[in-house]
Amino acid sequence: MNSKIIISISVIITISIVIFSLTQNDVIKNQTSLEIENPSEIENSLEIENMLNKIKQEKIKNDNSEKPYFPADREWISSGPFQIDRSEYNLGEKIFVNIDQINPNDKGKVVFLRPINSTHYLPYHTMPFDGSGIRNNYYLTPDLSALRGICTVDQLAGDWIITFDGTMYPNLEFELLESKVPGYEGRYDPVC
Repeated sequence: MNSKIIISISVIITISIVIFSLTQNDVIKNQTSLEIENPSEIENSLEIENMLNKIKQEKIKNDNSEKPYFPADREWISSGPFQIDRSEYNLGEKIFVNIDQINPNDKGKVVFLRPINSTHYLPYHTMPFDGSGIRNNYYLTPDLSALRGICTVDQLAGDWIITFDGTMYPNLEFELLESKVPGYEGRYDPVC
């Protein structure tokens, strides 16, 4: 009697597993065919493919140029808990600012000052910081701006200063070069 019950239960479980497996295969086939037939998915994949082709072409162009671009190694220049990743940047490169182990009471502003001549600077960008918060990394890419009167590359290039208003930490300095990251040349065409 016990063996009949065990055999019956085994048969029911086996049939249930087979039915479940078959229905899952149908669901997966339907889902896959819907994904393939979805026009927006096809458009997205074409956009991605076009972008990848553009990147490949830019890489080939860079590799074959007289002076190929290679990102400089990171140096991590420090002022207290504030660090920037390099002392020189090309146009189009991001300036990474890392704030490491800041005092919870430290509050203020990281101010990027761009040169207007050999002795004077103007604020370009301000990033607030608060030691009691959890955000501790920032980045900035200097760009031209007709609204701000920064029309040409020569108004960006030069020796920049970063101050840390609200603290006693010394300033950091970096140079923004006139050379451009490949693929960003059009981004730095005059805007005024």
